[in-house]
Amino acid sequence: MTDRSEVRRRRLRADLETVRRRTVGLVDPLDDDDLTRQFDRIMSPVVWDVGHVGNFEELWLLRTVAGRPPHDPRLDVVYNPFENPRWCRGDLDILGPREAEDYLREVRGDAFAILDGADLTSDDPLLRDGYVFEMVAQHEAQHQETVLQALDLRTDLAPYPPARRRMVPDAPPVDDTERVLIPEGPFTLGTDDRRRAYDNERPAHTVHLPTFAIDRFPVTARRYAEFVAAGGYRRPDLWSDAGRSWLEETGHEAPQGWIPDVGGGWLVRRFGHVVPLDPAEPVQHVCFYEAEAFCRWAGGRLPTEAEWEKAARWDPRSGRSHRYPWGEVEPTPRHANLNHVGWGPAPVGSFPAGASPTGVEQMVGDVYEWTSSFFRPYPGYATFPYPEYSEVFFGDEYRVLRGASWATTDLVARATFRNWDYPIRRQIFAGFRVVWEPT
Repeated sequence: MTDRSEVRRRRLRADLETVRRRTVGLVDPLDDDDLTRQFDRIMSPVVWDVGHVGNFEELWLLRTVAGRPPHDPRLDVVYNPFENPRWCRGDLDILGPREAEDYLREVRGDAFAILDGADLTSDDPLLRDGYVFEMVAQHEAQHQETVLQALDLRTDLAPYPPARRRMVPDAPPVDDTERVLIPEGPFTLGTDDRRRAYDNERPAHTVHLPTFAIDRFPVTARRYAEFVAAGGYRRPDLWSDAGRSWLEETGHEAPQGWIPDVGGGWLVRRFGHVVPLDPAEPVQHVCFYEAEAFCRWAGGRLPTEAEWEKAARWDPRSGRSHRYPWGEVEPTPRHANLNHVGWGPAPVGSFPAGASPTGVEQMVGDVYEWTSSFFRPYPGYATFPYPEYSEVFFGDEYRVLRGASWATTDLVARATFRNWDYPIRRQIFAGFRVVWEPT
């Protein structure tokens, strides 16, 4: 009989290999200028992210787990994200494209040897069930999404070739304004999972919510275009004080990438490719203030993250909260648009198999969704394994985004995952849905 630890070990190796293939697939089409250039101050040069992925893996697997000396102490300095904010990373003495590639390969070879000998039944929570290996794989996957955000900001270079392969499922016509009523009562928010979940997702705890109604689907480009056409960006009454300040500073009048079509309607620029905007797809590349203003215009509001998670996970028949909206089975292409294979959001109604028990759809995949919640710890929160992942960001500077986007890897996509960013950020593959008080 195969030992459970060996099954888990093979799964961890496969996850690491899959994530690495996706990283290589993202950077292979780029020349050295694309890799080393900083497209925007809010994003790193792509080659910085590549080197940082290797340095993180070295730190946690080769050094923390195996106790090995640093490969090069200088790398700990240039790849430390707290000592080097994004705007300055283009000026750092980082590894060049070929050096970074060699560094990744060397670290990964040692990491596999360490995985082969690791005690996955250890009492050490870092090693138990291979948590640290899972953390490294997820970290790399999250940086793939960061790389994609940077590549989507390339406006003066040749279109990114892989993004030509737009894959859009056939979706039946649906009512994109339909709402779902979520009844009053308690549910379990968060998780106690210690195999994959991050510290900010823990612990599971009971939250009682009043009745509310929520969009069945994320807000579509069609609905958002109506807001733009109705002068939503020119109505100060729809915007908070901070939102009005952001508008005055930026002068934005539509989501990132939207271009007015001379024949009416909208085009959208994605990775340098300009194509007609599909009105049935979820709107993306909007900041918190834009989402908030739309909700006010529509007569509703953004959900709290607790409301979002109850709509996504809670099963009224069993009273349980599932890992995914559709249950406990890991994502497949039937459930969600993930793993950056679609190169954009899919039309609403594309994934009925991914609906939550209450009937809310596309809550994982397509777009992250802004909530009204600040990024704060859950009651009973404990930092693990390092404060720089969650703890240092807690407070009122960041708003929480929930779900996952089309660019999110299935290792990360789960209904308890908490993303966060500044409310002014639009480079995220983020949209939203509206909540209404019951009538």
